[in-house]
Amino acid sequence: MYSDQDIANLVARVQQLEMQAATRQAAGTPNIKMLSPNFLTRAFAVWGHNFVASLLIGIAVSCVMTIIGLILGAAVGTTALSWINQILGSMPK
Repeated sequence: MYSDQDIANLVARVQQLEMQAATRQAAGTPNIKMLSPNFLTRAFAVWGHNFVASLLIGIAVSCVMTIIGLILGAAVGTTALSWINQILGSMPK
């Protein structure tokens, strides 16, 4: 049915394909800690990504709130100054 030469050729071809698959997998997989086989390494990588994302979101929200606070503070400040001027102006001298 199949000769020894055919089987040897198939075995060699399978080995060649396995080597190509291993090379392709190693080249296609990025070297990042989130793909590590160690659980603690993966856990700290996820925690680090979460920390950086929270930090960036917190900075953005803080900037927006600071701008809103400055705008509202200026509006309240001018209103308070006008009230103080009215009170001081209505006081007898």
